[in-house]
Amino acid sequence: MSSNDAEESSITGATRRQRSGPACDECRRRKLRCDGQQPQCGICRETGISCEVTHRGARGPKKGHLKALKNRVVHLEAMLESRLPDRQLQRDIQGSQHSSESTIPASPGVLADSGPRIAEWPQEPTNPSQPGRAALFDCLTSDLVSSSLEWSFPPALTVSNTQFPPTDFLHDELDQLYLDRVHQSIPIIYQRRYLSWSKSSSKTPSQKCLQSAMWTLASLLSAQFREMIEPLYQKTKQTLESISIEGNDYNVNTELAQAWVVIVIFESMRTHHRQAWMSAGRAFRLVQAMRYHEIDRPTGKGGPSSPQNGDFIQVEERRRVFWMAYFLDHVISMRDDWPITLNEHVICTRLPALDSDFQNGSHGLGPFLSEAMTQTTLKVGSSFNECLILATICGRTLLQIQQYQISKAYGDTLLDSTEQRRWLDSLLTTRLQALSRYYPSPIKAYDPLLLFANILGQVTVIYFCKAMMESMPASANPLHGDTEISDYQNRALEASTTIIHLATTLCELPVAKIHPLMPIPLFSCAEFLYDNMHTSESFQLRIQELFYIFRRLKNVNNHEESYLDLLPKSCISKTTEMFNNSVQGSTPD
Repeated sequence: MSSNDAEESSITGATRRQRSGPACDECRRRKLRCDGQQPQCGICRETGISCEVTHRGARGPKKGHLKALKNRVVHLEAMLESRLPDRQLQRDIQGSQHSSESTIPASPGVLADSGPRIAEWPQEPTNPSQPGRAALFDCLTSDLVSSSLEWSFPPALTVSNTQFPPTDFLHDELDQLYLDRVHQSIPIIYQRRYLSWSKSSSKTPSQKCLQSAMWTLASLLSAQFREMIEPLYQKTKQTLESISIEGNDYNVNTELAQAWVVIVIFESMRTHHRQAWMSAGRAFRLVQAMRYHEIDRPTGKGGPSSPQNGDFIQVEERRRVFWMAYFLDHVISMRDDWPITLNEHVICTRLPALDSDFQNGSHGLGPFLSEAMTQTTLKVGSSFNECLILATICGRTLLQIQQYQISKAYGDTLLDSTEQRRWLDSLLTTRLQALSRYYPSPIKAYDPLLLFANILGQVTVIYFCKAMMESMPASANPLHGDTEISDYQNRALEASTTIIHLATTLCELPVAKIHPLMPIPLFSCAEFLYDNMHTSESFQLRIQELFYIFRRLKNVNNHEESYLDLLPKSCISKTTEMFNNSVQGSTPD
């Protein structure tokens, strides 16, 4: 047998694989069948080259990828059904079967501009059974799997013809998202009564506003409904404005006030601070116009429009929306020492009852604010009421700072308010002791309002110390041995340390478990530390620790960003300067 015949015979024998497995690189290159022998296949052994096998990933879609694509298609198709007439939808389905285009046909003005991409969709198993659905499903999935296109809505489409949510499934999902992720931080609605009219076809305009506002905030705290955020927000604001323009007193009610309150919180979270402040003004004037600040006044005016009129649930909801507006007024005013609108001294409305009792139908009443502030012992603890009390003390401290600045402008006719300051200091100390004595640890409780109350209490200490230091003579300087101002600085520094300790817990929580207004007290603390960086090295260390936490906390508007990205957008005066220094890693001169 010639050498050529022997070589051909050996190659032919090598083509008979002894076992299954990937072909080696040399056999792939020569397009021969590899026998898979170890450590060298027959071809590589005879040719005297190294036998190497490059393992390639399995072909086809990844596990679960096709199912996710199917769910996306069914979800989008449900949205189309709710916005297109039946005939138009059928024409689009038939047209899609004969089209080689991989995009979804849509007429201008039908779909909302929901951003450049749909990030996530509900991962619920679905089964399209209708013929039209199946046709659209098969056409779209084949295109999607082959081309791996991104989903997007036409940018020129408007919101005016959009109706949310498009399906009962989304309706239930958004309702439940709000109750699970928002209500604990904003306890202003009676859940069972809301759910009783939520799907009603005869909702009042104010009820529609409230529902739309709730869905707007719920979508912001979700991953799968983020494409709905802006369309829902725009529609809610348009409806709120149209009700205001109409001037129909029938629509001026509790649901309208609740809608404004929810929108204020949403705009604050989106860092639309100027718009949030304007919307807050609407909410404040609305609760004042409906006289919700005197619900429990003994000599009420009565009548059908009286805040005392209605059943217990209605009256308690009015109390809650008023106090939430009051809370927003005081917390938002912390941003840049803005004046407070809702004066505590003219309020004759009881604090909200315990939310768990309220939701269970109990007719218990909360105390008046003045009573709750002076109580040294607690029978029933309410984290919402603690937030209100601490916000009130913080508001009084802000008022002292503002009065001091005004008195200086009028010629330094400063008033001696030593007794008032001592009383305020004692009141603040008592509330902080009550928080630690009568409530569970905020680190373990997973109660957004309780954790917010603890941080707000320490920020109130900072504001109080700041007010005391600003009211001291200009000659006072801690570097020159002035012990009083040094004591206030150390006390504020200790409060900042406590805030940093509590804020560390936030890094371990999901975004939905953090109070929506949490950036405000945290940034206020950072501003104080920044202002006193040259006082001692301790202030520099604390602000570095706080910035480290800011880098770890996710920005609710973009989970790829952090709280540091919120700093330049904050209304607090020095946050932009702080952000620049945090990025550069430098300290101010």
